[in-house]
Amino acid sequence: MKNIIIGTAGHVDHGKTRLIKALSGIDTDRLEEEKKRGITIELGFAHIPNDAGYNIGVIDVPGHEKFIKNMLAGIGGIDFVLFVVAADEGIMPQTREHFEILNALGIDDGIIAVTKTDMVEEEWLEMLLEEVDDYFRGTFLEGKPVIPVSAQTGDNIETLREAIIAKCDRENKRREERELFRLPVDRVFTMPGFGTVVTGTLVDGTVRVGDDIMIYPHQGEGPNGTDGRKAKVRGIETYGRETDQAVAGQRTAINLAAVGKDDISRGDVLAARDAVTVTNMLDVSLKMFSDADRVVLNNSRVHLYSGAAEVLAKVILLDRDALSAGEECYAQMRLEEPMALRRGDRFIIRFYSPIITVGGGRILDALPLKHKRNREEVLEGMDILASGSISEIIAAKSSERRFVRQDELGRELGLLPEETEKLVRELSGTSVIKLQDGTLLGMTKFSAMKETLQDIIANYHDKNPLADGIPRQELYSRLKDSWHTDNDKLIQAAVKYLMDDGTLVDRGKSVAMSGFRIEYTDEQLAFREDLADRYRKAGLEMIRTEEVMGLASGSINAGIISAVLDDLAGEGVIVKVNPSYYASAEAWEEAVRTARSFEGEFTLAEYRDRLGTSRKYAAEFLPAMDKAGITIFNGTSRIAIRK
Repeated sequence: MKNIIIGTAGHVDHGKTRLIKALSGIDTDRLEEEKKRGITIELGFAHIPNDAGYNIGVIDVPGHEKFIKNMLAGIGGIDFVLFVVAADEGIMPQTREHFEILNALGIDDGIIAVTKTDMVEEEWLEMLLEEVDDYFRGTFLEGKPVIPVSAQTGDNIETLREAIIAKCDRENKRREERELFRLPVDRVFTMPGFGTVVTGTLVDGTVRVGDDIMIYPHQGEGPNGTDGRKAKVRGIETYGRETDQAVAGQRTAINLAAVGKDDISRGDVLAARDAVTVTNMLDVSLKMFSDADRVVLNNSRVHLYSGAAEVLAKVILLDRDALSAGEECYAQMRLEEPMALRRGDRFIIRFYSPIITVGGGRILDALPLKHKRNREEVLEGMDILASGSISEIIAAKSSERRFVRQDELGRELGLLPEETEKLVRELSGTSVIKLQDGTLLGMTKFSAMKETLQDIIANYHDKNPLADGIPRQELYSRLKDSWHTDNDKLIQAAVKYLMDDGTLVDRGKSVAMSGFRIEYTDEQLAFREDLADRYRKAGLEMIRTEEVMGLASGSINAGIISAVLDDLAGEGVIVKVNPSYYASAEAWEEAVRTARSFEGEFTLAEYRDRLGTSRKYAAEFLPAMDKAGITIFNGTSRIAIRK
């Protein structure tokens, strides 16, 4: 069945609740105070029976200006609006305010119901219909059905019902994958014998009884120090019926296991793990209402509403000092409390004091950098976020001066992991680099980072001409400082990428630029050749390293001798047996060949005799071969592993 959510809108006492009762048979005013005062205070919910195969949920919102915040908690997740104008009063203040809110929230379809027709004369009604037509001309409601009705007499109620059903035959833009499940909570209560129950409009995904889900945002570990609280779905109800699952586009009540009423509140979001971004900062496109009588100044404090949540926020205008009625600009919202959101979500702002609704817009980035104002590159990036393709946004986000993980970016964009992977794969090598740890880097940024790394290594080579490369840990430490990160895995992944592409050479404990060779002076070169010859002549009777270091004299100091030993070992001229001994490559090969000549187990004494050297040297070779995986020692004898 297709699932549709309708929201009412319109001025207080224009008959929204009574109209919903006429259509559905359900009185959405459930509170005693609502009955007593005759106005809607809290959100009300109903469903419209039909034979067309649709689940039609209705959210009845308060019309009074004092309860706009309650209206905002429910109106954001609707598919289209049932906009109500009373025939006896016409366009009123909350008519205008509600309509501006709908525009800011991106609602693009609806039906206009002109109520209380039984209270006016025909001539008056005709004038009122002209007024309605004039007011909505040039808006998303222009040309949409305008139906005069009376909930009192039932006049045209069936016509309105048919128009609603016809409007339900629309493309479903909601996604139903379980990994994208998201439900902003607009009501929390307890039921005897069941425990905590929450309700909301299921805006994305699917949820099933038994699912493990999260409650966002809650303090803990995660982005910006926040993460969700774990919960389990005990039961689900949609439109008054128990069910095993609910899907996007349904009004849904969820019974949560092991969650107290105080553990969750309106404004929280139920979601699949990693289905939303928890953030304290937003990049947005912000537009003031056309009839706003207030100006939002840079650094203004406002109430920000998105989903069913409300937080206080500071508005940073990125290209001006003030935003007036009808104007639009890019801004950064710095939140005083974390929110759980996705890119593309809509929001409303209300002035801090007095609390009046002044504008709204669209979230462009839920994980932005902290921007400086009036920067051309920042505004160009915002243009891409506002109107670019998903691929262009991924490339732009990867090129910012920070590190973006593929899974984090996919979550913020509302993509499945496989969708993000496909897009990144298409971009790889042209505009995006993906490191082994899942970090994405734009090509421009990667080139700059690569240049920094090359400079670090080249500088080390200049200062240490006889070293075969910069010590690996020293390189990591310098890169952390240069790249402003403490992420060891990121640093290691970047170095590994450059080794794989041939920029760097792995020399064990050190790293060198590809093509780098040690350049010796004539004196050092002569010493190098002499030392290599000494090792060749020594053969199996190895020279102690301590003795070699004692050869230092003149310009051949201990540092140069260590560098020469490392260089000879790196080229395979000698082999480091242990810190005390190096052997010529030929001697090492003979030692290994002798060990492998035994058919079975052999002892140190047997090995010594067959190798034809003293116990002293045989006892140095064998542990080195154990360490290299050439032999296996069982405590008394060894066995050689053949190639």
